[in-house]
This record gives sequence, C-alpha cells and structure tokens, in this order.
Amino acid sequence: MAPNLLSGVGMRVLTSLRTYRGLGAAGLALSGITLAAAFASAAGFLDPVSLLITVGGTLAVARATFSHARIDSAWRHLLEALAGDTDFDAVIIALKRFARVYRVDGAPALERAAATVSDRFLKRAIGLTLECRDETELGDALLGEARQQAGEGEAARQVLVTLGKLFPAFGLIGTLIGLVLLLRNLAGASFASIGPGLGIAVLTTLYGAVLANVVVLPLATKLQAHLARRMLLMQMIIEGALLVHRNEYPTRIERVLRAYIGGTVEETDDGPVLTERAA
Repeated sequence: MAPNLLSGVGMRVLTSLRTYRGLGAAGLALSGITLAAAFASAAGFLDPVSLLITVGGTLAVARATFSHARIDSAWRHLLEALAGDTDFDAVIIALKRFARVYRVDGAPALERAAATVSDRFLKRAIGLTLECRDETELGDALLGEARQQAGEGEAARQVLVTLGKLFPAFGLIGTLIGLVLLLRNLAGASFASIGPGLGIAVLTTLYGAVLANVVVLPLATKLQAHLARRMLLMQMIIEGALLVHRNEYPTRIERVLRAYIGGTVEETDDGPVLTERAA
C-alpha cells in the first residue's frame, strides 16, 4: 500500500476518533465503522453496486416489513443500550428520597419530587403510587406498564434480528446476480468483461456476512442484555414503589432493593455500607 494512501487512512481514523469520542459506546461503534470503511476503501473492497444490492435491498425489505414507528423504537432502544444508562444505584437513591419525602412532607411534596425524575417508568410508578388506593391495584398497574415496555423492547430486538437474517440473504441474492452476469459474458469474453460480475458475486456475500455477523447480530445481543437489565430495574422500581406506598423507612427500602443487584446493606458507625452477598 502506498505511503500517501496509508497517510490518508490514518487521517480518516483520527478525524473519526475526534468526532465520536464524546459519544461513549455509540461513538466507539461509529469510530469502528468509519475505520473499517476507510480501510475497505483503501484496499479496494468498496463497490457501489454490491452495496446497493446488499444494504439497499435489506433496508427496503425491513422498511416494508416494519412500520416507521417500530423502526424508530428499535433505533431508540439501541441508542439506550449503547449508552448503558441502566443505573441501579441512582434508582435506589431516588426511591429512598421519595420515601423520606412521602413520610415527612406528604403526597403533594412527593408529586413535586417525582416531576424531576428522568426515568419514565420510575416517574410513572410514583404517579401511580399516589393514585392507587391499595397495593394490589398499584402492583397490577405497574406490572401492566412493565409488560408493555418489555414488549416494546422485544419488538425492537426483533428488528435487529430480522436485519441479521436479511443481510446474508441479500448477500446470497447478490452472488446469484453476479453469477448470472458472469455466465452471460463467459463465452469468448476477456477477463475485463467478466470482472464486474465476479466482483458483485464475491463482494455481496462478503458485505452480507460482515454486516450481519460483525455489526447487526452483536448489536442485537447487546440490546438483549440491556433489556434484561432494564427488566430487573423495573422489578426494583415496582418493589420500591410498593414500599413507598406502605410508608416504609428509607433504610429498609435500600436494604430490600440492594438484594436485586447482589448486595446487602450493613449498618456501621459511618453509615450504611454495601457488601457483596456470598456466592
């Protein structure tokens, strides 16, 4: 590879890292994609026709299969998974604060405190805590909300799983198209005339395999892990909301909720300390 070509690739990599470094995990993913595209361009692996068949065909079928709202939901859930915003400690601290406010200042103060919460399920849980008359009604309402959000997350994951199946399929379709073009020009033809068909046949399979197994399916796995953590968080919120509804002490709420993340709270002279539970 020529030195000036290597220099150009290096400049692209540095530019992408500077652009995406403030975006966390999403920025790292975008930097990796930019890096791969830069090296692919330098090595001559980029072909517009092959990309159009593999990527364009996959996205067109996905758009025809899923509604616009469902695709937007999948994108939103994926960004949340890449951001890694499942903060169990913040939720425990918030529920302790809500319990203290509810015990000391009453329902109006709790409603004002809940308005500052960013987590939509936690905000909804506190709102239902003030609306519902008994624990059974509150528990049923929160379980319904949790099932709805879990269903939305699973629907978002299915979009990525479908993309993971479509990319290899359109890679194979592109291979067949390339072979047809190759066979049409095979008789008495030069290598120059059969080269484009052979390139499409090989590159579409390569694009489909890489996009499915290196990009989409790992993202689907990461989203699944995020949804599992989110489900655990919602279970914590439901338990905490029920305890707040009972007017339990904040320290007991923390003790109960810490058990969800593998720890218990021990009282010391310096205050509560989190220790790991024995395996």
